[in-house]
Amino acid sequence: MFSWLITQILGNLPTWLWPALAGAAGAVYFLAHLISNFPNLKAYAFFIKPVSFAVIIFSVFMYGGAGVTAILQAQLKEQEGKIAVAQQASKDTNKAVKTKIIHDTKVIHDTRVVIQKEIQHDAAKMDADCKLDPLAIKDLNDAAKNPLGTSK
Repeated sequence: MFSWLITQILGNLPTWLWPALAGAAGAVYFLAHLISNFPNLKAYAFFIKPVSFAVIIFSVFMYGGAGVTAILQAQLKEQEGKIAVAQQASKDTNKAVKTKIIHDTKVIHDTRVVIQKEIQHDAAKMDADCKLDPLAIKDLNDAAKNPLGTSK
């Protein structure tokens, strides 16, 4: 939880803050060097110099991290854009496939209904004559054909 809180706080700070902080700490370091010449303030300068130097190092480090984060955020937005395009293409492809499946199912169903009616009509003729009609062979061959004309 603590690391998440730190990430949220540091992530919302502007990038320009880190070089500004490094510059301010550099100015404080320089001023601490100047006040070390005064004997009454020399003890304070002894404490301020290492602290300001540590702030300079920390702010330069954080500025580098902010730069890397900015680069990664730009790459992340670019990839999110690519994902959005791919998702839209996927939706379009799925819609086309669904339309093709519906069309093919309709063709197969319609062909099956027509052939079943022909078989029933020809069966009535064969029952009346009691002999094998060449139409029966044609009907069975038609029933065995793929109505879409593709083989898989």
